[in-house]
Amino acid sequence: MQHTTSTHLTRWLNANRTDLLPLWIAAGDDLFAADHHAPARNGEAITVHPDERKVIVTALYDGLIAAAGGDEQPLDECLTALRALRSSIGEDDLPRQIMLFQRLRSMGRRALYRESMEATARQPQDDVFYHLLDALDDLIDYAITRLVERWVGAAHRVLNELNETRMLVESLYRDAEVTDRTTLQVSRLNQLARELSSTFDRKEHLHSISVTLAEVLAPVVVDIWLLAEDATRLELAWRHGAPMPDTRSIPLEATHDPVVQTLQQRELFLASNLVAADQNAWHIPDVAVLGIPLITQSGVTGVILCQGDERTLADRSQQDFARSVVGQAAIALENARLYAEVRALNADLERRIAERTRELKIERDTLETLNAIALEVSSTLDGDEIMSNSLKTLAKLIGVQHGSIMLLDRETDQLVDRAVLGKSDNVGYVRFSLGQGIVGWVAHHRKPLIVDDVTADPRWTPPPIDDPLAKRQGSMIAVPLIAHHEVLGVLVLSHEQPAYFREEHLRLLDASAKQIAIGIHNAQVYQHAEQQYFHRYEMQQRQEQAVSQSTAILQSLSDGVIVCDQSGSVLTANLAAEKILERPIEELVTWNLEDLLRRLLGRRVDELSLNDLLRNPWDDQHRPRTLSTTFQIGPRTINITLDPVISSKETLIGAVAVFRDRTREVESDRLKTEFIGTVSHELRTPMTSIKGFTQLLAMGGLGPLNETQKEFLGIIQSNAERMIAIINDLLDITKIETGSVELEIRPLHVAETLSTVMLDLQPKIQDRQQHLSLSIPAGLPLVRADARRFNQILFNIVSNAVKYTPRGGSITVEAREVTADAVPDEERDGLRPGRYVQIDVRDTGVGIAPEDLPRIWERFYRTENPLKVEAGGTGLGLSLVKPLIRLLGGRIWVESCINEGSVFSFVIPAV
Repeated sequence: MQHTTSTHLTRWLNANRTDLLPLWIAAGDDLFAADHHAPARNGEAITVHPDERKVIVTALYDGLIAAAGGDEQPLDECLTALRALRSSIGEDDLPRQIMLFQRLRSMGRRALYRESMEATARQPQDDVFYHLLDALDDLIDYAITRLVERWVGAAHRVLNELNETRMLVESLYRDAEVTDRTTLQVSRLNQLARELSSTFDRKEHLHSISVTLAEVLAPVVVDIWLLAEDATRLELAWRHGAPMPDTRSIPLEATHDPVVQTLQQRELFLASNLVAADQNAWHIPDVAVLGIPLITQSGVTGVILCQGDERTLADRSQQDFARSVVGQAAIALENARLYAEVRALNADLERRIAERTRELKIERDTLETLNAIALEVSSTLDGDEIMSNSLKTLAKLIGVQHGSIMLLDRETDQLVDRAVLGKSDNVGYVRFSLGQGIVGWVAHHRKPLIVDDVTADPRWTPPPIDDPLAKRQGSMIAVPLIAHHEVLGVLVLSHEQPAYFREEHLRLLDASAKQIAIGIHNAQVYQHAEQQYFHRYEMQQRQEQAVSQSTAILQSLSDGVIVCDQSGSVLTANLAAEKILERPIEELVTWNLEDLLRRLLGRRVDELSLNDLLRNPWDDQHRPRTLSTTFQIGPRTINITLDPVISSKETLIGAVAVFRDRTREVESDRLKTEFIGTVSHELRTPMTSIKGFTQLLAMGGLGPLNETQKEFLGIIQSNAERMIAIINDLLDITKIETGSVELEIRPLHVAETLSTVMLDLQPKIQDRQQHLSLSIPAGLPLVRADARRFNQILFNIVSNAVKYTPRGGSITVEAREVTADAVPDEERDGLRPGRYVQIDVRDTGVGIAPEDLPRIWERFYRTENPLKVEAGGTGLGLSLVKPLIRLLGGRIWVESCINEGSVFSFVIPAV
């Protein structure tokens, strides 16, 4: 039944083709615009052929007929062609396409209905009409369904295309960024190439390279490290973007340094986590580091270092750009080297062309030059003029612009430039030792020398790197200047061209050098003779002036002076000697000084032996000896000092005796000593009474006392005891000076005396919280001393250590047996050989300044230190200790350091 219906529908559509198709075509024109140039929604229009819609609708109608007959393919193909019905670009209107099929449905229904009504009027019909109507609906629904399916599929394809288009756009955008960056890099590389190729100046190259890297990799700091000429270190040749660091050199031994690692490994170095404390001064904290070796055909010549943002430096394209820049830098250096080689080759070619002509000219001018030099040498004795004119003549003949004459300085054995081509001043600064450099070799071996290439000669000494004008390449010729078998110097000529000089040049210079050397020698002899004449004249004038001044000074001295020669004969005496010795000068100058001293000193002449002093003028420390004594002339006291007279060359010339009248000084000291003794005795009696009555009052002998009264009496008693101690010290000093000290020498135990002293000082030590230690070895011998004075010595020294040691400090007392050799040399004079006991008192106190050490033994002298006020005292203790120790046959000395402490050491004869 269904097949029959399809057949009927196919027939019906064919039968009604002439009616339905025109109507459907008209509906299509109405739906898809009747004009041939429909306006587009986006402003564009599609040009429509007049029969295009008719053809498409007709094909659709045929496809429907085929589909009704069971062949659906033609209809599917026609549905694809429906896009041609669009009125604008990009439009694909599904609703209007569906509407087109709905119009056909409506027109078919009306046609079927009309036929059904006509057939019914003629005769009754069966249900064929309804079957056709259902088949038509199914056919139209099928076409619309296939149309929608195609549209949905197309929509999915368009969506996929849109996604692909978006991804393509994003990729193109990224590619555009890369392209822009690459374009910038290529542009900058091209600009750098132009800059590098426009000059061969290294500084300009370094500046261009650093600026290029900084612009593209910004923000970044660019360092350019180049290998030093000695290939032992890297030097920072350029920095861009930051100040130059303090350290600009890295030794190649510093293999931990990233710069050295990059150089040695010859590979790119990238790090972002370098520890700042482990790096040199070039490192900038908190930035990444990119290092690229500078490689040429001759090897690695340096490293370019970039410090900046990690993302920028880690980017592969930026690294490639940096590699390209470094590669161009290496090429520029190589090109510069090749350029220099090309220039050398051109110069060599020109030299070969002009070589024969120059040889003929040199041969022609040789005799003229030798004659001119001989005339110059014989016409003047001015050495500078001889050297300058000879150098100019030879340089002009040989065709060079660089040359010098270096003369040998006899005092330093160095060759010094004395004449330089083109310079009239600023000479004398270039120096070479004999054997050093090419000129040193020529002078040392006395042989002429031609060096074709100074850079290839091991004897060549390169000039400093920071001297751009210095000669660094080319050839050199040097001949020695020898006169009378003595090397005077070296004549040097140089040329920028390697292998410039030939054997004929050497023969010319060798012949000329002999004439120049004779002229220089004659000039030096004349100059030396002239200098000697002026020197002797000046010395004579100075001697006359010195004699006049010395005579005036000698005669104006208040001390008497008598000078004798090595035999003792008096050479001169002043007016003061005449007055002090009460003898006229005329008589004194006729005496022998030894005889005069014998007459003045009598039996004591051995104390001042002139003959012994003249035989042995030096002591054990090779210092001039000094002899001194005092004698009387009537009531006057005369001090005489005898010293050797030694020249600057340490040769003995004679001796000088100085006489000083000390009568007033001796009388003054005597009166002072008597006054101090008298005052001390007078003060001692009342102070003793004050002390006694104070003790009586303190014990309550006159009634009870309150606490305040007891405190005041304690102060009075303490100060009275202090005054009595000062008076006793003054009396002891007076007795020592007058020689009236009574000593009871007997064997004593050091430990017993130290125990007594420690017992007296223990309260003060405890109050200052000090640590005291004693070190007395077993078997220490007894000492020979006066018990009271030995106790007094130890008490004063240890008491000083306690006073001048801060609270909490330490004091150490050590004793040991020694010999006289343990005493310092400056204190050993007059000390008898034998056994001694040395006692050292060591503290951690404030110390004594070196300039104060000689004065601490003076009366009433106290050094300036932080504990001066707290310690108190009068400054008499050490001035009493030193003479007491000497009276006992010992010596005392001190070693001290500020803020570290002092060590007072003394020796006492042992039993």
